[in-house]
Amino acid sequence: MADFSLGEGVERYRRDMEAQMGEFTKIQESIQAAVGSGEAADGRVVAEYKAQGGLTKLDLDPRAMRMPAADLSEAIREAVNAAAQDFQTKVREASAAAFPMPEDPQKPGDPAAALASLDKIANGFAGQMKELARELGIQQQRAKEAMENYKGPGFPGPR
Repeated sequence: MADFSLGEGVERYRRDMEAQMGEFTKIQESIQAAVGSGEAADGRVVAEYKAQGGLTKLDLDPRAMRMPAADLSEAIREAVNAAAQDFQTKVREASAAAFPMPEDPQKPGDPAAALASLDKIANGFAGQMKELARELGIQQQRAKEAMENYKGPGFPGPR
């Protein structure tokens, strides 16, 4: 019987894609699980921020309720902003392995390094596509040979 395996190149491509997707899934799960927290007014106002839902918790200590309205409003704003900033930091940390950030995000990146990185990704992808096309050609040839050699029921030619 003819061998209809997809071949080593296709299998390697599949494994590479699964590994990359697994990494993205881990990053996505980390981001979904991340909880940013912030507080203000000596801990009397506490906020939590998540990917799903944004501001998900705002706790006001009873002592905070005795603050002047303008001060309470400012404390709430500080706690919420601190929670959002903490969340953003956790997201950056979770994705840093797959998407390295420059040490100083305010400093413009090196265009040559960015192009080199893109070239590396593009060349890797092109190489994988070339290998996949080669393997598909081999499999197509095997299928053609198998059909030419097929002598089973319903075969239209002489046996």
